[in-house]
Amino acid sequence: MKKILRLNEVAKNLLNLTSINVLNLLVTLVTIPFLSRVLGPEHYGYYFIFISASLFATIMTDYSTQITGVRDVAKNKDPRQLPRLYAQYQAVRFVAGLFSCLIFTVYTACVIPGISLPVIAAYYLIVVSGHYLTASWFHQGISQLSALAVATLLSRLVHIVALLLWVRSPADMLLAVFINALAYLLTGLYAVRCRHTQNGLRENVEFTGLWSRLCAGRDSFIGDFAPNLYSNIPLLIIGSLVSPAVFAGFSIAMRLVAIAGSVQLMLSKAAYPIIAKGKGSFGRLLQLNVLLSALPVLVIFMFGDRCVTLFLGSGYPDVTGYLKLLSAGILFNGMLTAYSYGYFLPRHLDREFRNISLFVSLVSAVTGYVLIYLFSVTGAIAMFVFARMLFVMCYALTHRRLSRR
Repeated sequence: MKKILRLNEVAKNLLNLTSINVLNLLVTLVTIPFLSRVLGPEHYGYYFIFISASLFATIMTDYSTQITGVRDVAKNKDPRQLPRLYAQYQAVRFVAGLFSCLIFTVYTACVIPGISLPVIAAYYLIVVSGHYLTASWFHQGISQLSALAVATLLSRLVHIVALLLWVRSPADMLLAVFINALAYLLTGLYAVRCRHTQNGLRENVEFTGLWSRLCAGRDSFIGDFAPNLYSNIPLLIIGSLVSPAVFAGFSIAMRLVAIAGSVQLMLSKAAYPIIAKGKGSFGRLLQLNVLLSALPVLVIFMFGDRCVTLFLGSGYPDVTGYLKLLSAGILFNGMLTAYSYGYFLPRHLDREFRNISLFVSLVSAVTGYVLIYLFSVTGAIAMFVFARMLFVMCYALTHRRLSRR
């Protein structure tokens, strides 16, 4: 009976995470071909700078809560402690969110000409506020992701309809950007309502002991954030170095590869709370993630050219080549997410997780930034694939060493 209940919980988490990711995938599949044609390569490149930076801002806002917060809430046995845990971890996200708003407002103002600083700041405040209010870490920790799935459904429907109705030309680029911000805010407001009605939670932050919580989550944050040295940060660097049209093609390829790898990440995150409780199997998770990598790689090599032309139209000739170079990273991504969420983090091996992540990310960054300087986009792709391969090698060696103890 316990085994059946455990499987039901994994299936429930997986179904809800699948719904959320499918909705985000749907938005991507609708908006990329639409906006790539309506905005054109140059303004679509500017649009992607906003989107890439806002994604990075949400990562910084989460700090370590997607790991430590989920784990502590999942292990909590006393429902009366949930409001306290929620307030404590939301305080961490509040401070991190303000910091991320400042950083990416300055970055975007330096990279994109002709847009006033207050307009840029307003965009990031809306995005970060919506992400803060969503608090997906809490819903994942208590295995109640259905509310988040509904919130995502409603906001993404509004997102798609608004884009199709009001974005008509390159001059509407900023409108498209703020429609994206609105989707974040709608998701957050609906999630707040659901937490209040279902869990009796009110929005609150507890700053007492904030510094100790920041220090406690430092290892997990460094380990979780370090891969951005070879993934998201190079994307922002490329955005400041190449033309908006080239950046648009590179960003589209990176986005499509991220979609292909999202299934492995979704499966790993669904299993994480269960494995954290001492249940579930790391080996099976690893096998499933490897198998799930095969389909997108086959599609890229067999039908890549036709799919890209049909999907994007003309004006993006380099995307297929970028996708083929990036495809090996899909396999490595499936393996490294299984190691992270299926072995290291559930076993509180935060320091090992941090050390591997920091080592790989620094080595990849040192070599990769030189490659970016020499080869621009191609160098960034080489760094991305190399880093994921190095992650898998380090995880496998450390797992083997620890298993022998």
